[in-house]
Amino acid sequence: MVRRRHVYHVAGYDPMDAGALYRRFVRQLDVFRRTWSIDASVSALEQAGDKCRAWWTVRSRGPNWQVEAVHEALLWDDIVRADFKRPLAVRLLKAAFAYCDLIVTGTMFRYIHANQRYAIFFLFPIFSVVLFAVAGWIVARLAIGFLGLDGVAAAALGVPVGLAVFLLLLRWPGRRWRVEQLLDDWICAHAYIHGERPDIDARLELFAEALLARTRDTALDEIVIVGHSLGAMLVLDIIVRALARDADFGRRGPAVCVLTIGATIPKFALHPRANPIRRRIAEVAAEPSIAWTEYQSRADTISFYKFDPVSLRRIADDRLDSKPVIRRVQIHDMLLPETFARCRTHVLRLHYRSVMANDRRAPYDYFLMVCGPVAFSDWTISPLGLLDFVAADGACRDSSQPRPVAAQPSV
Repeated sequence: MVRRRHVYHVAGYDPMDAGALYRRFVRQLDVFRRTWSIDASVSALEQAGDKCRAWWTVRSRGPNWQVEAVHEALLWDDIVRADFKRPLAVRLLKAAFAYCDLIVTGTMFRYIHANQRYAIFFLFPIFSVVLFAVAGWIVARLAIGFLGLDGVAAAALGVPVGLAVFLLLLRWPGRRWRVEQLLDDWICAHAYIHGERPDIDARLELFAEALLARTRDTALDEIVIVGHSLGAMLVLDIIVRALARDADFGRRGPAVCVLTIGATIPKFALHPRANPIRRRIAEVAAEPSIAWTEYQSRADTISFYKFDPVSLRRIADDRLDSKPVIRRVQIHDMLLPETFARCRTHVLRLHYRSVMANDRRAPYDYFLMVCGPVAFSDWTISPLGLLDFVAADGACRDSSQPRPVAAQPSV
């Protein structure tokens, strides 16, 4: 039974700062309390002087257990926001170059083979830009035709009108659809594949140092490094950098575990020139002292479902006998019907559900993983996950005891 845990969280390509992450956590903690009949309190937000890390402490208690867990966000939102500040023309040119590379090298077709829904997500931002450009061209042509202009006069009116319509659509509905953020995400991913993000490399080195320092805390029972979305790839990179500094850091002190959720690791590894990235992934998979589990959901379009991030092959079902352990989660089993109804048509809301609290008990619950007493290496391979360990009254129980059939979730 875990009594002290340290959780590192690496977000995806998201501009949310420490304050926003903390406020979301506090709101979701209330949901967690109600769902699992557990008492929990959270400390104030603390932040490192370099603004690269922020943390808070959660104290949780059930009838026969209590846990003190530090939830630490490894921050790189400042890098993301800096990307957003580049001139729009530069961003569009970089996006065009990135998309051309991903298409010409066949990476896009590998996405289609791996997960067709993810391939649609890949194409959505560039299709949106083309759609906005075509709309601008049509409006410009209509304006020129209405006024009966041609030659220089037509160009003098048509170009600014078309450009204005394009920019207007990029702001709305483009901003609501996060088109610019998605373009920047693919620009970042493309640069990372080619080793052209020294700012991210420097930040990951700092994170690796922080992880190594924490593994020396012998009072901890386990350390869980969580990577969500693009952050899943960064977590593996952090582990490899830590192993390069100290190959035995996972062999002493607290158990070191990796959890990847809503993960997009194949986004990088499927590129034919991503040999260094594939070696990093394989190194983590081959390190016996570090547990690694990935949870995948069919409802989460911005991730790879039933796909092995190491072998880069499709799998038929859950896999417990290899690394990473791969488990499927059903988001509709994690949420009340009315909550799921609000999320089901919102791709990003579904994508973020894996780092939020359930309002219905299920085998996977991010907050029970963070705050609860069950060891990572136990619940991630147990048939019904966390449901095998937490009773109706919030008590931690022996998973070898049979559970009532009625309590099982649909799968």
